[in-house]
Amino acid sequence: MTSKLLFFDIDGTLITEGPGIMPESTKLALKKARDNGHLLFINTGRTKNSLPTKISDLGFDGYVCGCGTNIFLHNKELFSQKLPNDFCKDLVYKLREHNVPVLYEASHAIYFDHTLPNADQWITAAEKLFQIKGENIEDVLKSDTLAYDKLLAILPPTPENERLKSYLSHYFECIDRSNHMYEIIQKGCSKATGIDFLCEYLQKDKNDCYVFGDSENDRAMLEAVPHSVAMGNAVEPIKNICSYVTSSIEEDGIYKAMEHFQLI
Repeated sequence: MTSKLLFFDIDGTLITEGPGIMPESTKLALKKARDNGHLLFINTGRTKNSLPTKISDLGFDGYVCGCGTNIFLHNKELFSQKLPNDFCKDLVYKLREHNVPVLYEASHAIYFDHTLPNADQWITAAEKLFQIKGENIEDVLKSDTLAYDKLLAILPPTPENERLKSYLSHYFECIDRSNHMYEIIQKGCSKATGIDFLCEYLQKDKNDCYVFGDSENDRAMLEAVPHSVAMGNAVEPIKNICSYVTSSIEEDGIYKAMEHFQLI
């Protein structure tokens, strides 16, 4: 069998939202796919620093992290696109004016702004949700070199926040993740550009790619390849664009999709 490239979102695809449970059938499917000679990649909005141990311990062949801002093959970083340090500082001060909860994401760390209203409550919730330990954004503000790659912000629909989103849209793509949460990604980077990069690097065709996802931040990569899989727990707009809809995570969705495409 010709070796294929398999790309997996994490939250809502490989593991359940919240508890982060990975079914045994998913682990078995990943092992069988690897035994068949396929290359397995994580393709996630998470940065490398915030990958769950239960994912990194599985020994994936590579990682597209931060929605395409960092790309790794066998733990060697092949690509990195960071924001300039001065821009990072200016943006922190800009967001402070709006008092919105923000998570600043870098490949080496996650930063929080402790000066914001209710900061402790927001930070505690975020660290629990993403299973991370954050650093203080003051480290970036005091540095001439430190930077971050992307942001996650809570932006309720107020006139002020609409103006803020308009400003951010000059530099970023703001992806609505529901519940007023926006994933804010550098323009020119996406989960799809990560696939493009690896296809070129590994001299593979898009027809050799299979992509698995469930949410709006997976849209770019799901639309980028002919073989796209929506989980049964995916949102309806994502199901509508995929070539195959499998069952939910808990109902062995990954295993069934790999069987469908004869990857295992």
